[in-house]
Amino acid sequence: MARTLDLKGFVKNLPDGRVLVVAEGEEADLGRFCRAIRIEDPLIKVDDIGAQYSEPKGAWDDFYKIAGESETDSRLDTATVFLKELIVVVKDGFKETNSRLCSVDAKLGSIDSKLDNVATKLDLIVDTQEKIVHKIDAARKEIVSEVKGLRHDLKGRMGGRPQRKRAQIDIA
Repeated sequence: MARTLDLKGFVKNLPDGRVLVVAEGEEADLGRFCRAIRIEDPLIKVDDIGAQYSEPKGAWDDFYKIAGESETDSRLDTATVFLKELIVVVKDGFKETNSRLCSVDAKLGSIDSKLDNVATKLDLIVDTQEKIVHKIDAARKEIVSEVKGLRHDLKGRMGGRPQRKRAQIDIA
C-alpha cells in the first residue's frame, strides 16, 4: 500500500507484537495509508494505530520491510499473500456453496410440501376405496341372503327338491 501511494520509509515488526511504520510522503497520502492499514482479516488484526507527524527527512528512496533476526525473508511474505487469497477464495466458495444449499433446501421444502399434498390425496382415495369395499361387502351379503331366501321359498313351494319326471311313451 505504501508503494502504491508512493510513500518512502519502512515497516518493522517489534518483539512485543506491534508494528513500527515510518513513512514519508504527502499528508493526504499518509492519511490514506493510515486508513488502509486498519486491517482485519484471517491473518492480521490491527487493534490500534498511533500516529506521530514530523517534518520529512528524505532519508528513504523507497518503502522497505526491515526483517529482524528471527523473521523470515520476503518469500514468506509472498506465501502470506497467497494464503490470504486462498482464505478469501475458500470463504467465497463456501458462501456460494451455502447459497446453493439454501436453494436446494428451499426446493426440497417445496417438494416435501407437494409430497404431503399427494399423501393427503392418497389417504382420501384409500378412505373412499375402503368405504366402497365396505358397501360392496354389505351389498354382497344382502344379495347372498336374498338368493338364499329365494331358494328357500322355491323349495317350500315345490315340496323339496325339484324332481325330474320321467315319462314313458309307447309308440304303436
